[in-house]
Amino acid sequence: MMSGAFRAVVAATAAAGIGITAFGDRYLLVGTVAAIGALFSLGWPALLGLPAPRGASVVLAACVAASIGVLLLTDDLAYVAVVFALSVVGAFVHELVRRDGRPRLVESVSGVVAGTAVVTSATGWIAVGTGPTAVGLLLCGAVTLAVAATCTALPFPGWIGAGVTIVVAAAGGFAVGSVTDVGPTAGALIGLSAGVVVAAAHRLFGQFPASGRPFPALAAAMLPVAVAGLPVYVLARLLLV
Repeated sequence: MMSGAFRAVVAATAAAGIGITAFGDRYLLVGTVAAIGALFSLGWPALLGLPAPRGASVVLAACVAASIGVLLLTDDLAYVAVVFALSVVGAFVHELVRRDGRPRLVESVSGVVAGTAVVTSATGWIAVGTGPTAVGLLLCGAVTLAVAATCTALPFPGWIGAGVTIVVAAAGGFAVGSVTDVGPTAGALIGLSAGVVVAAAHRLFGQFPASGRPFPALAAAMLPVAVAGLPVYVLARLLLV
């Protein structure tokens, strides 16, 4: 049985992977993001209890590969939006090929589309780019996610725990931003975003019965790390203009 502490440790580990590979070759970061997307793809359908989970995982995995491939070829996140649109079409195609009478059709489509939104957001980590400010942004995002995930493992009750997670993550972002080219304000905003995403995911998915199983637990842990790629990219564009 996978506990909330397990999900916290896995999320913190994934975030640390982002931070560590930010200092190396770009393809190390690409590999980390791909691994996060793959783990999410394997467990997301089971976490939501979607019908035809194998097909849903295939659609998500294809979206991960296509998103990263298109980004590496074009170096433009706008084209990843096209991949997301095609993934929505893929979600409907997945329903057309089902041979189980298509029960819970709307739930299946919406679950797969939500999953593709998560994995396409993860490519934001790669799209941040290179240079001191970009590395600082990646490091700031990774540290605040790791700090926020660690906070969720502490025995704070209910909304108090969520508040502590958000405040500590914002403070961590402020600290990291102060010693990098990111700046304290942008760092605090990244930390605030990371804290909100991690706290919300922890409270939400902790109520899912499937989150106690290995692959669904991994998907729940990967979600905030993947989603955070998009706000980090947005701040990168604002700072690097």
